[in-house]
Amino acid sequence: MAAEFRVAVFNAALYRDQAGGLIRDCQDANDSKVAAVANVIREVNADVILINEFDYDAEGFAAKAFAEIHLKSAYPHWFIGPVNTGVASGEDLNHDGDTTDPEDSFGFGKHPGQYGMLLLSRYPIDRKNVRTFQQFLWQNLPGNLLPKAHYGTAAAKLRLSSKSHWDVPILLDGKTLHCLCSHPTPPAFDDGTIKDLSLEKPVDWNGRRNHDEIQFWARYIDAMEKPWMIDDQGKVGGLAAASPQGIESAFVILGDLNADPVDGDSVNRAMDRLLQHPQVLDCPAPKSVGALKRVKKSLQNRDTKTSDFGLRCDYVLPSKSQLVWKASAVHWPEDDAIVRKASDHRAVWCDLSWTESK
Repeated sequence: MAAEFRVAVFNAALYRDQAGGLIRDCQDANDSKVAAVANVIREVNADVILINEFDYDAEGFAAKAFAEIHLKSAYPHWFIGPVNTGVASGEDLNHDGDTTDPEDSFGFGKHPGQYGMLLLSRYPIDRKNVRTFQQFLWQNLPGNLLPKAHYGTAAAKLRLSSKSHWDVPILLDGKTLHCLCSHPTPPAFDDGTIKDLSLEKPVDWNGRRNHDEIQFWARYIDAMEKPWMIDDQGKVGGLAAASPQGIESAFVILGDLNADPVDGDSVNRAMDRLLQHPQVLDCPAPKSVGALKRVKKSLQNRDTKTSDFGLRCDYVLPSKSQLVWKASAVHWPEDDAIVRKASDHRAVWCDLSWTESK
């Protein structure tokens, strides 16, 4: 059996309201907020970790400074790419008479790149085979919940991803691990929670989008033909059901998916299709002692929650193919002053190994 490796996700809340703000803060070795995030990452000690809510800049200045200054180059390989947040759609999506609000962007944001993503790795990234779906249209997802009547003619140009969907292959122990990274919009900040999808009101446009952003991965990892699934590079189809040698691809779905399986406002039990997907490994939900102390007792499965607001949002979901689950947890210590300073989310990690070759 190959040595174990750890994969993690952390919504680090490293976003700034002004473009370039995160570059400035990451270049400051004494910035206390950035230092608190780095401390959590060191404690989690993952081999691969997705950071949600890390502002994107085209030159990668913030990512480079964060990796080199605050993480002391512990992660020599990283990937960052453009996201839809703050990118103008040219449409009045919130119906207030202009097209210049953060809500009018392809993904909510005060500047392009706000709330982006950063993948850090101790292992090389197969960059030539990275796939991104930033520009994939919402209407092209089969069975989508896009409220076309609400958006009118603008619906045809809306993108599915509020940030982006990435397939980043990591070269690990002579094999390839596909890191499927995303950060769906929260199912909130709209006109309410829809209970019956056949009704016109409330529209619940963010809840619908959250549902469909999650369903994208369920479609991506299944074995069906997908001529409609075209990435930003023009490649057609999802994760190949089998390699040329007939070996199914190994993957880990990573992200703040903004959907709790039992609590919260997600639409139509959005997480069920992933958690019960035949290609996803059935393993225990990560837990923590800190959540039992902090999460209100009225919620279900309190020890599995991953946020200060009492929901399980953050996921590391390994594939059934090629991977063996060893252990997992939410990094939420009972004495949580440092992690609370870092973010309103908690890091989630999962220890895996490769299955034995036959």
